[in-house]
Amino acid sequence: MSTVHFSKDVAKVTDLFSAAGLDKLIKPGEEIPLKIHFGEPGNTAYLKPARVRPIVELIAKLGGKPFFTDCNTLYNGLRHLTKTHLEVAREHGFSPVIIPAEEDQTAIPVSLKHFKTVHIGGTIARAKTLIALTHFKGHEVSGFGGVLKNLGMGCGSRLGKLRMHQDCKNCPEVKTCRKNQTLEACWIGSPELVQEKIVEYAYGAVKDKKAGYVTFITDVSPACDCYPKNDPPIVPDIGVLASLDPVAIDQAAVDLVNKAAGRDIFREIYPEADWDIQLNYAEEIGLGSRKYELVLK
Repeated sequence: MSTVHFSKDVAKVTDLFSAAGLDKLIKPGEEIPLKIHFGEPGNTAYLKPARVRPIVELIAKLGGKPFFTDCNTLYNGLRHLTKTHLEVAREHGFSPVIIPAEEDQTAIPVSLKHFKTVHIGGTIARAKTLIALTHFKGHEVSGFGGVLKNLGMGCGSRLGKLRMHQDCKNCPEVKTCRKNQTLEACWIGSPELVQEKIVEYAYGAVKDKKAGYVTFITDVSPACDCYPKNDPPIVPDIGVLASLDPVAIDQAAVDLVNKAAGRDIFREIYPEADWDIQLNYAEEIGLGSRKYELVLK
């Protein structure tokens, strides 16, 4: 059973950071990437820099060299290319920021069910330590978007994102398709398939790394921060979580949201997306445990 630290007061995030043992991951002089979603222009639900700035300051105080990072999107838009992605991050108030160039990716061996190797953005792949800062929300393919989604789809290069979305084996057009050459997404993978692929990428993103996780259950929008707009929150703000276990923290977050809603609200919004799949598969391949103890702060 893993430990997940929780507070209703997001101002206590640095207390949770240390209580969960994330402070012990920081080595003086080491660069520490903070994996975050900078928010699509027009979206207002994404995790704001003011919420995570205390973590940046604490890591710097511990001697680390923190910076925000993410990988470019597969779909066209301002976050599709490094230059304009950086502009979005800075316009949204994030600093310092490093985003790997489009061609900067590393093949990480995983030897799992769907992938032998996964393609991770080079900035993240080269890091020895990773802190994932996650905005918890709904998602049409995975039911909810938590740490596993932030790590998997978020840390994948554009080629990696294509591989996660595809289901070429079951596509009748595969013999004549040229989308692999243009890195155009094939949105044909089933929710089950895509979730398992995301989990394998999450596994590759933190393989051989020290990693810690902070999840904000605030502005819980029904859909991903990749949209240029967002609907109102599906539940009131709940608080913040911290853990060394990506599976346990996602399980705790979905439990807290559903408890606040009084029902399985993610399954209600997206009945075709069984969110249990990502958690079960992540536990199966050794990413963490669905069993957890919630420690209140």
